[in-house]
Amino acid sequence: MAKLLEGRVALVTGGGTGIGLGIAERFAAEGAAVAITGRRKEPLEAAAEKLRKAGGQALAVAGDVSKAADCARMVAETLKKFGKLHVLVNNAGVFRMAPAEGMSEANVHAIMDIDLKGPIFLVQAALKELRKQRAENPSILNISSGAALVPVVGLSVYAAAKAGMIHWTKCLAKELGPAGVRVNVICPGVVETPIFETAMPKDAVGDAMEGYAKMHPLGRVGQPEDIAGAALYLSGPEASWITGAVFSVDGGLSLA
Repeated sequence: MAKLLEGRVALVTGGGTGIGLGIAERFAAEGAAVAITGRRKEPLEAAAEKLRKAGGQALAVAGDVSKAADCARMVAETLKKFGKLHVLVNNAGVFRMAPAEGMSEANVHAIMDIDLKGPIFLVQAALKELRKQRAENPSILNISSGAALVPVVGLSVYAAAKAGMIHWTKCLAKELGPAGVRVNVICPGVVETPIFETAMPKDAVGDAMEGYAKMHPLGRVGQPEDIAGAALYLSGPEASWITGAVFSVDGGLSLA
């Protein structure tokens, strides 16, 4: 049976852990050559080795998406290794919780630089190559958040960045449609990943997940593979007439 992404090349930011790694694993299993990026070299290299051991083609490129020069290098190294680029997944992000008046200047900058500016820099770096692949259904997939759709206390800055990503997605979809480049965005609910360990004490994460599960009509938090399935669909041939779409993959959280 033919694999959905056979012969295609994808670049997934934040691909060393969590949602990004889940997407990279699913893409590789469906035949894509995958470049994964992240700021921490060791977990990134371990993730790429995991993909290769599973039979996939993988490249690890350490770098910081908040730096335009690093974004250009990520794309350049992907092209050097695999020759083309068909799919860009903007997944890298940081998560910080605090009341509006308590959010530090450093965290405001980190959220905006990585969650919103980073994807902009990556698209600028990748667009020339994506336009070349018009005949092969090129696409950009952005990972936003359910917090961009439903107000959450303590996440105002994070939500603002992720809401900006949604409108930016729609603008890009309209701008790039004539070039044949599709642009879509996924808004996950609460997904169990290591990112929560950066926002709360590690020993509090388990109880938090139990509480979050009760907020979702389906009764559980998400797993990276839940997002990976939607990412595969939106990046594959069956979604060739979908652009500018906002996909909630959230266990019904946006209904609650």
